Amino acid sequence: MVRTAFFAAPLFLLLGVLGMKLGWKPNPDLDWTVALPLWTAAHLAYIIGNLAMLVVLATLWTWTKDAARHTAERAAVAVVALAGLVGTVAMTGQMVIDLIVGFRAGARSEMSAISRSIQELPGVETFFYGAVPALGLAGVSVLALIAAARRQMPVWPAATFLVASLAIGSGITALMVIGGVTSCVALPAMVRRVPLTSLSAAGRAVVAS
Repeated sequence: MVRTAFFAAPLFLLLGVLGMKLGWKPNPDLDWTVALPLWTAAHLAYIIGNLAMLVVLATLWTWTKDAARHTAERAAVAVVALAGLVGTVAMTGQMVIDLIVGFRAGARSEMSAISRSIQELPGVETFFYGAVPALGLAGVSVLALIAAARRQMPVWPAATFLVASLAIGSGITALMVIGGVTSCVALPAMVRRVPLTSLSAAGRAVVAS
């Protein structure tokens, strides 16, 4: 399960980016019978990717916690992991809200008003659409860098994923696609050299948590 998550998370997030940025965004005149399935499929891909990213986050937290040299360091990685968890939950919630908007709308032109009515609810825009969702990839990036510093994985995939995360967070279509593709290389590389026994232990920790 753990090894699969490191492959599935970036792949499904990339599929979500491609669906929204190259399929939905540049084609505002798509018939609703095509547009709604595209919107739905892209957001479902995002949700699956984020759920897999939760496994990645929990695994990296387990590795960095086990490698911590003292209580303060364990507390620090726990804070980073918690921030990543909050961000990933917020991003997943954003995707669920967007799905609800799509299902409630009868045409693309109706989506903005429905989305606005939901975001006007107290706390919704701040938590699900503000800076909070960015904490998800940030948490994974920081934990990966800590794990690399503790020689639990090579340095290059951790550094590469950080760059990919910044590209994805830019909101610029070309950079998001490049970042998505890059993360499909970086995340799997994090686990290729990790012994299966370590992955099994991390998997048990993830399930137990």
